[in-house]
Parts: sequence; C-alpha cells; structure tokens
Amino acid sequence: MQATTNLSIVIATAALSLAANAQTRNSPPTPPSPGIVTAESARETPPNNKNAEDVEFLVDAMRTGLAEVQLGELAAQRGDDARVRDYGTRLKRDHSAQVAEIERMLKPLQVTTPVEPSAQAQTHHAALARLSGEQFDAAFVEMMIASHTEAIEKYGAQTHANPDRTLADFASKTLPVLREHLAVAESLR
Repeated sequence: MQATTNLSIVIATAALSLAANAQTRNSPPTPPSPGIVTAESARETPPNNKNAEDVEFLVDAMRTGLAEVQLGELAAQRGDDARVRDYGTRLKRDHSAQVAEIERMLKPLQVTTPVEPSAQAQTHHAALARLSGEQFDAAFVEMMIASHTEAIEKYGAQTHANPDRTLADFASKTLPVLREHLAVAESLR
C-alpha cells in the first residue's frame, strides 16, 4: 500500500508539472532587464539568424537534456533492476552528447547557456531520489516515458515546421534516439 501511494504521488507530481509547464509556455514573457542577454530575453532580441522560438527551443532542450543526464546518473546508481541501471547509464551517455551539441549551437547566439535543469526537473529529481528499490524503478520508468513522449513531440515539431535547417537537422538526428529511449522505458514497465 505504501509503495503504491508513493508511486502515485511521484506520478501525480510529474503530471502536474507537465501541465504547469504547458501552461507556462503559453504565458506572455516578462520583459528582460536592459543590457542583459539571457535565455529568457532571447524572445525580445533574436540573435543572428535564429528567431526567439528557436532559441527558446534550444534552451528548453538544454535544460531537459541536463535533467536527463542527472536522472540517468541517479538510475545507474539507485536502480533496483539491472536493466534500469543500464538504461540510466545509456541516458546519461546519450543526453550528455545531446547537451554538448546544443551547447555548440547556443554559443554563437550570445545567450546564457543553462548549466542546470529547470527548477521543476530538480524537484522531480529530489522526489525520485527519496525512493528506492522497485518503487524507484517504477517511478523512474514512468517519468522517462512522460519526458520522452513530450520531447518527441517538441523535436518532431522542429523537423516539420522549422525553416532553420541547422535546427531541423539537429531535431531529425535526435528524434530516433528519443524514440529508442521511449521504447526502452516502455519495455521496462
């Protein structure tokens, strides 16, 4: 009963966070302080040939990638099932490469490169870190299914609608990896 309750809490927290994230994306941006270029201020002043939505996508993808690296590391250390530990190691490796590529794409855009996951992702990490054994594995797998489903949707949109070929090519190259991560997570259910 306790295991089911804890898993339900983690899953409910993840669902609420995803909903809050979706609502936040539709909120109007707050104006940045003059003279400061941050990821948030990119909406106001698109650098180089990237528009504000491109920069926002890259910054969001960077934060998500950083979160996946940390969660993969946590799973590699704390997973009860060897398959979950192996999956965590793979997530860490694949998303580290993705983060490095996003960093290369952001560098010439003169925006502040995120160095940590979003506060929401850090909250998810902390909740997951409190679990152990089968509870940890089940919550981690559900979190990976939710996060990779959302990422596939975002990256898919970039491949079809984005006239920026660099970004569209990056998204196209990343999508198969994300789909594979999702398939593995679903197989671990």
